[in-house]
Formats: sequence, C-alpha cells, structure tokens
Amino acid sequence: MYPYPYHRVRCSSAKITGLLVLIAALATAPALVAAAAESVTINGQRTFAISPQTTYSLDGVAIPAEQAARIGAGYSAQVVAGNVAPDVSSGEATHIDLRTLARGPVTSVDPLSVLRQPLVITAETVLVDIPGGDLANIQIGDLLDVSGFLDSNGAMAASRVALPGDPTTDWKLFGQVSALNGVQFSIGAQAIDSTGVTPFGCVPALQNGQFVELESLPNAGYASGSVLGQLTRLECEDPDFDDPPQGTIAASLEGIISALPDPLPTPPSFSMLDVEVVTSAQTEYRAGTIDDLDVGVRVEVEGVFDATSGILTAQEVRFVQGQVRFEAPVDPADITTGESILIVGSGAAFTAQTRDEDGIVSGLSAPTQVELRGLMDRDGQIFATRVRERGQPDLADTRLRGPVAEINEPQLTILGIAVDTSTAQFRDHAQNVISSAEFFTRVFPGTLVSAEDAVYDPISATLVAGLVELEENTVAAPPRAAAGSPGQGISRGTVSRFGADAIFTNGFE
Repeated sequence: MYPYPYHRVRCSSAKITGLLVLIAALATAPALVAAAAESVTINGQRTFAISPQTTYSLDGVAIPAEQAARIGAGYSAQVVAGNVAPDVSSGEATHIDLRTLARGPVTSVDPLSVLRQPLVITAETVLVDIPGGDLANIQIGDLLDVSGFLDSNGAMAASRVALPGDPTTDWKLFGQVSALNGVQFSIGAQAIDSTGVTPFGCVPALQNGQFVELESLPNAGYASGSVLGQLTRLECEDPDFDDPPQGTIAASLEGIISALPDPLPTPPSFSMLDVEVVTSAQTEYRAGTIDDLDVGVRVEVEGVFDATSGILTAQEVRFVQGQVRFEAPVDPADITTGESILIVGSGAAFTAQTRDEDGIVSGLSAPTQVELRGLMDRDGQIFATRVRERGQPDLADTRLRGPVAEINEPQLTILGIAVDTSTAQFRDHAQNVISSAEFFTRVFPGTLVSAEDAVYDPISATLVAGLVELEENTVAAPPRAAAGSPGQGISRGTVSRFGADAIFTNGFE
C-alpha cells in the first residue's frame, strides 16, 4: 500500500504551426483578460509578468489566457521570457507552456496509477475536482489528469491531479520509450501499439530512450494490462526544456535527478533526464548540501543553459522538498512490507520512487542497522527515497537529520527527537568547525541540521550527539552578476500562482 496525504501539470512542444492566442475573443471580455493577465509565479519565487502579447499552450494546443489561469495552479510549466533577471526571479513572459504527463483511466489504487504509471502524491500535490478532496474516493477506471515530473524509473511525482471536465477527451501519456519492436513499444509498464500513426520529431527515427508524448482515442474496453492503441499522435519531445531560445541563456529547471557519476566528481555533476547539470566551487546549495544529491531527489537548478550542448551550469541548487536522513537499528516489526518503515521514532512511506538495493522494503529477518534517505512534505509526512542495509544494529552509531522544530540551547528537537548537543562539536554547512554560540545564532526553526556520532535512547526518545552540522547556509547569498544572453531566459517548474489573486480564492493558495 502506498499511503496518500490527501491535500490538495508538461505540455508538448509548441511545434504545431499556426499557434495563436485568441486575442480577438478575449478583447470582448476585458474584465476576464485583466483577471488572467497579471503574472505567473513558478515555484513560489519566480514571477513573470503577463501581457496581452503573451501566448499560451496546453499539450501543444493554443489556449486563451483565461483558461491558462483557471487550470494553471500545480501544472508543470515552461515559461520563455524576456528581460529576465540574472537569478531568473523575474521577467516578461512571451510564452507559457503547460504539460500533462498522463490523462487516462486509473489502473491501480495501490499504488495509485494512471495508464499503469505509478504516481507519488504528497501534501504539495494540487487536487482538482477530486470527490471530497480525498484520493481514497478514486476507483479503478476513473479518468484522471496528471501533471508533474518524471523520475528515472518512470514514476510520476504528481504536482497536480484532476478529474477531467470532458471524459471524451483523448487520452495522453508522456514518458520514455522502451522495448521498441516495430510499431510496439512500452512506456513504463504500459504496452503501446502505434499502428496507423507516424512518429513526429524523432531523430533519426523512433528509438529506445527517447521521450514521447502520445494521444489516443478513449477506449471503453481498456483495462489494466491492455495494449494502448488507436493512437492519434506520437511526438518526440524534450523532457526538460522544449524548443528553448538558442544560445546561452538564464535558466531555472525543476526536476528529479536521474543519474549521478560514480564516483561523484568534485565539483559535482548530475543529470536531470536530458539535461546535464555541472556545478562549480561557487555553486550555492539551498535546503540541502552536496551530500544530498542522489538519484530520485527533486531539485530546482538555477544558472545558465546552453541550448546547443544541453548543459546547465548551476549557480544555485535548491532542494524542492525537505531532505531527511536516518541511520539507526530497525527491528523486523518496524517494517510493514511494501508500505512503510519506523526508524528513530519516525514513520516513512515506501513509494514507487523508493530505491531499495538490499530488499528492505520486503522486510527484515533480524534487527539491522538501516540508512534511510527521504523527503518530507509540508505536512510532515516522510517518503523514503532510498533505504540501505548498514550492518549490525548499533544504537551508539545513530544519525538523524531533518528540520529543527524547537530550540532550547543546548537542546534541539528534530523530527520529534530531543537532541542533546552539550558535548557535541559544531560545524557549518561548509564543514568548518564553529562554536556552540555561533551555531545557535545561525539555527532557526526549520533549519536543516544533522546530528551524527550519536547515542540514541529509544525509551526516552533522546539522542546525545557527538557532531552537529548545519546542513544549509542560513546566510543570504549576495546578488549575482548578470549571465547569459541579456534579456532572454527560460524556466520550468510548478505553477504556484497564475493571474489575479481572485482566481485562486477557492483553494489554490
């Protein structure tokens, strides 16, 4: 079972010729245009002004500003803009592209899957028109729209899930081609028959590893395990930046790390599907550190993008969701097979994104030292991204890492555990040794802190730390110098606000 915190999307390239915004129609409704034409905010911190000249598309089809504003919150969107600030915090949007990852029937509710693509739902997922606002009310066969971000194994980190307004609309699926054999191929576990449709934009031809968006006619006879046929469109698309401006431009990209070199070089580099990210000694890390870079971790990278090479040179790497970590003894009874794990007093859910090289998700036969990496959503729910076996259980070699909830010097409360720092050594985010006094002037509620070389007492839920580290820089970074082609920029991320405030008074914000 994959638990859902019930709280509260990647559009195809705008390659279709004749892309038009319905300016004339909107001119007949000036109040509506005004409501929809203020700005779009990506990831809560990048605000792009919208003008009557801004164009919009949803899955390759031009849409008016009002529709974009009405459906936008939670979508994965690409914004191409001019007059972009060096840190991609602002600009003037010229085109806004919304992308759907999947539209089709629910094929499983445990885990929740659409067209056999497993979804990861967190408190940040925007739910639209879901009965009772509760995904427990969704049944197999219900139609859902999903937007979000793909990981390297095809799971969808859903930023938006909605019941479509028109159940007769064509089904859609975006993902990576595998098992190609003539007109047959797969996206994840979904088998596809492309008979009758010619792949578009696939160079030199459709092949394994390419990312495609497809549309198919609705099929009342479809069931989980069915081959998806009756395709009406099949197009290769870039999973990150679609048709970006040429040259070197300011850019921000939200996505999931898909590959890391082994060993990790210094400074690090990593892949986000088709984009290669390179860092430098000057790269700033927010809400995490270099040590948090791992496959399956969702980040937003800000920097300079070269469209020719596909390389994004990072000036800042921000971890989108809080990164937590544990290393401690785990008993067999602490694991609910396929569902969750209890470690250092905290429960963490297993999901389709959990990496498990040692078979821990399936259970333990004896007490074992376990390392768990995970993310924490805004409601405090922890999702395991990776679990590893670390030998014999040892309460005197415990590690805990998470956001500070309470500060009562020399004690911290982290993930419900009282951490005694009175005999600890302190370090800052750059591994420099600092005094206790300096540490406590730089730590605030919410600051990411790790307690290592620690002794854990499970009876009292207390931990005596040998080493305490700030895992993020709490000192504001200085303004950056301009970089890239002046005025040009591109941003892909999650829409947090679209248009005028009034549009979102019923629950988006």
